[in-house]
Amino acid sequence: MFRRAFKNFSAKPGVTLGLSFFTFIVIGTILLMLPVATVNGKGTSLVDALFTSTSALCVTGLTVHDTSLFFSRFGHIVIIILIQLGGLGLMTSYAFFSIVIGKKLLMSQQVKMKGVLNAENGEIKKIIIFIIISTFVFEAIGAVVLVAHWSHQTVDDYIFISIFHSISAFCNAGFSLFSNSLIGYSNDLVVNITIGFLVVSGGLGFVVLSNLLDYFSFFNKKDKKKRVNLHTKIVLTMTVILIIVGAILYYIFEYNNSLELFSVRDKISVSFFQSITTRTAGFTMVDIGSLATPTFLYFIFFMFIGGASGSAAGGIKVGTFFLIIAVVYNMFRGREEVEVFDRTIHRRTVQKAVSIATLSLLTILLFCLMLLYTEDAPFHAVVFEAFSAFGTVGLSTGLSADLSVIGKVLVSLLIFIGRIGPLTLAFILGQEIAERKIRFPEERIIVG
Repeated sequence: MFRRAFKNFSAKPGVTLGLSFFTFIVIGTILLMLPVATVNGKGTSLVDALFTSTSALCVTGLTVHDTSLFFSRFGHIVIIILIQLGGLGLMTSYAFFSIVIGKKLLMSQQVKMKGVLNAENGEIKKIIIFIIISTFVFEAIGAVVLVAHWSHQTVDDYIFISIFHSISAFCNAGFSLFSNSLIGYSNDLVVNITIGFLVVSGGLGFVVLSNLLDYFSFFNKKDKKKRVNLHTKIVLTMTVILIIVGAILYYIFEYNNSLELFSVRDKISVSFFQSITTRTAGFTMVDIGSLATPTFLYFIFFMFIGGASGSAAGGIKVGTFFLIIAVVYNMFRGREEVEVFDRTIHRRTVQKAVSIATLSLLTILLFCLMLLYTEDAPFHAVVFEAFSAFGTVGLSTGLSADLSVIGKVLVSLLIFIGRIGPLTLAFILGQEIAERKIRFPEERIIVG
């Protein structure tokens, strides 16, 4: 009886996903604790190794040590492998590992994966292969550009550093082998555009990339049914709007602050770069601790939104945020149904979006409360750190290195929940619900 219950429990994709990530976090922790993983040959402490491993696998970028100076080349390789696994297998880890070991997905699991990958049951394997190929193609392009660029500069071991940053950028991890992230390249358009392009590409999601490839492919000219689907339209629309709005806000708020010493061209490029990376990647070209108060507030909002579903990005996702806005918009129009781009959104999808956003916000607030109790740090720094951890962004005011042992454990847990929680919740909420044959009488209550 117990064996059957455990088998049914472990067969759930959400549980398998969580256990898979937890297993790799433990492996990464053990490897980072080895003496060979650090420059001083003493290894990393258990809590610090756990924090770093969790941050790397969950493609977050928060660190308690200077990645470039504290960890050895072996440590760097462990971190980048964890980042690659986290970015590559985030939304497809269960199906991916099943294919690798030759295990067939159960019918119920295929139905759930179909909802996440937006594919028919027979296309799951095809999309998994597309994810792997597209990931390495984008990362290879980024690495080649950075190698060509940094080879003419005084950058030691530029080949490894280029590969590391390309993988970290596409996987939206934000880990850097420069002590001050990319602050030293704030006036370098090649680095700005390359990293920004990789971050946006990785944040769009493989479903969007696949749809765009099919739509623009020369090999599909005879297929008149090919079109840009609703999910792609929403993701592209919200991504463009958020990048532009974020860049404008940053330019205005930081014009006489972090952007004061930049030329007009660099002010604009840095503003767009920070707008792109703030929602998910965590790379920075300015000192985050010196930002103006309004910038902190809008950064927190952007980190909460995150990137697109089915991508390496975190947050509640742009699709979720779009639906919440659509609900409010249609309510003001006096319409009961949610309609966008001449399509009606199913109520179940709307309920899922509201549930994910609500539970995510409540989770962050709970951890903020605990961190404010355990840490002797400014209110804004703690709140910023919590939203950054849950959104797997990686931006920090410098609090990460000063966290207590309990604080590091709490932030590590929040990173894990932020990475696994929304997806697991999506699996649960994605289950088919049987129509109730008995309906209770309706009654209105007062809200607002």
